[in-house]
Amino acid sequence: MHSPKRALAVVAVVLAGGLSTSTAHAISVAAPWSQAPAKIAFGGSVWTTSTTGAALTFTVKGKSFAMWFTAGPKNGKVAVFVNGKRSRIVDQYSPKTIRRAVVMARAKSTNSVMVVALSTKNKKSKGTKVTVDAFSPNAVRCTKGCVKSPVPHSVPGVVEITGTDQVWYPTAVPSSSSPEWVVAIGSYVRGQDVAPIETAVPVIRAAACDQAKKVPRGVVILSFGAQRAAGSNGFGTLISKDQIIATTSAWATGLAECGTGPWEVSIGTSNSGSVTAYNGYMGGIEWAKIVMAAQVASDPRTVISGSVDLEPGWGPPGQARAWVDGYVRTTSARLWNFGSADGCPQTISTDLTCNNGWTIDDVLWVSGHAGPNIFAMPEIHTKSGALSRQWAVLAARAITMKMPIRIAALTVQTAACTQVKGGCPTTGISAWDAWTQLRKALDAIPSTAGMPLGAPMDIRWGWANGFVIPPPTTTTTTTTTITPPVTEPPPTTTPTTPPAPPPS
Repeated sequence: MHSPKRALAVVAVVLAGGLSTSTAHAISVAAPWSQAPAKIAFGGSVWTTSTTGAALTFTVKGKSFAMWFTAGPKNGKVAVFVNGKRSRIVDQYSPKTIRRAVVMARAKSTNSVMVVALSTKNKKSKGTKVTVDAFSPNAVRCTKGCVKSPVPHSVPGVVEITGTDQVWYPTAVPSSSSPEWVVAIGSYVRGQDVAPIETAVPVIRAAACDQAKKVPRGVVILSFGAQRAAGSNGFGTLISKDQIIATTSAWATGLAECGTGPWEVSIGTSNSGSVTAYNGYMGGIEWAKIVMAAQVASDPRTVISGSVDLEPGWGPPGQARAWVDGYVRTTSARLWNFGSADGCPQTISTDLTCNNGWTIDDVLWVSGHAGPNIFAMPEIHTKSGALSRQWAVLAARAITMKMPIRIAALTVQTAACTQVKGGCPTTGISAWDAWTQLRKALDAIPSTAGMPLGAPMDIRWGWANGFVIPPPTTTTTTTTTITPPVTEPPPTTTPTTPPAPPPS
C-alpha cells in the first residue's frame, strides 16, 4: 500500500544516570526535530520542532519523572505517550519565555516516552513551536539524576504510515453482539454544519468522539459536495478550504482522543454539476493540496486521505479521469472513489459501455488504475443487487487486464435515509446486507470468488442527529447460505444520489 505520509524520525534514549544509544520508531513524523540554543535551558539547548506529527522517543527510568521544556508566546502543544499510552497533552504556551516541567506519574521502572507535536495550540499563542529540555526525577529542580539537553545517538530513520489497519477485510458478517458489527459512519457536510466554524468545531469533535467510543476502527468519509474554486458547494452553502481543513482536523482530534482506532478521515468531493475547471485536472491538484494541508493541521494519530464521488451520470469520463490524474500526481495520500458505475453491465460480456459515454475501463481508471494510492469504495445503495453485480463485473474485467482493483470498503446510506421523511424504500439497504450482497456477487464469478472485500461504511447528513446503530440485517454470520435473487433487475440508468437532506 502507498503511504499517506512519509518522513524522518529522530530517536533519543535517555537514562536517569546518563545517555545511551538505541533505535525505535515514532508513530508519526512529518519532519525531524532539531537542536536549538536556548539561554534558559538547563543544558543551553533544546530539541524543538514546529511541524505537526514530529516525534521524539526517549527511554526514561523512574516510576515518576518530570519532563522539562521552555515555554513561550509562540509555543504550541505536545502529546506525551508513556509506554504506548497517552499520558497527557502539554500546553507549552506562556506570555513570557520561561522554563517549565510536567510530571509523569504511575510509570514503570524503565519507560518509553514519546513526545509528539500537535497542530492545536493555546488561543493566545502565535505559533506551534514545541521543545524538550531535560528529564529529571522531579519537577522542582534539575540536579541529581537530571539529563540536560539529551543528544540522540541514533541515525535518523524512515517511518511510513501505511494506513493498512484502517482498511479491514472481513471474511464473514460479524455477530451483532461483537464490536465489529457497528460500522464507521461518514457525513454529507452542508455549509450550515460548519458555520460559524469557531462554534462548529466543538460539535464536530464531539460527534467524532461519540463515534470513536462505539466503533473499533474505520474510514470516515466527509463529503463536502461539489468542488468550487474557494472550496466546495456544501450542498447549497459554500464551504471554504479553511473550513474543510478545520472540520477534518476536528474529526481527526475527536477520533484520536476518544478511541484506540486506527482511524482515517477522508476529505470528499464529487464530479456533480457542469464541467468546470474544478472537476478536471486542476481540480484534482487543488483537492490534493487541501488534503495535504489537512494532514499538517490534524492529529498525527489519524490518517488523512482524499475521496471523490465519481458517477457516470454526473459528468463526462474525460473530466473524471483528469481530476484523478491531477490528484495522484500531486500527493501520495490515499484516494477513495466512493462513487457508482451507472449503466455498466451486470453480466460479463463484450459490452463495456456504461452511462453518459463512460466505459468499464473509465470506471476502473478512476477506481485504481490511475495510481497505486487509489482504492475503490463503491456505493451499494440498492436492495435489488444491481450495483453489486456491476462492481463484480468491473472487478473481473480488472483481473482480465491483469490490473486488479482493491475494493477496500463500500458505502451505504442507511443513516441518511433515517433522516428523511419516508426513508429510502429502494436504496436504504443496511451495511452488512450490502456487504453480503457484494460478497455474493463477487463469489458468483470464478475469477473474483474469494476476492478480499473491505468493510462497509454508512453515511448521514451532518452530525446533529447523533450516532446511528446499524439496523437488523437479514444476513447470517457467514456468506455461504445467502439465497440468490429470483429475478434479474435491469441495469441502473441514473446516478445513486444521496437522499435529500432533512430540513435545517
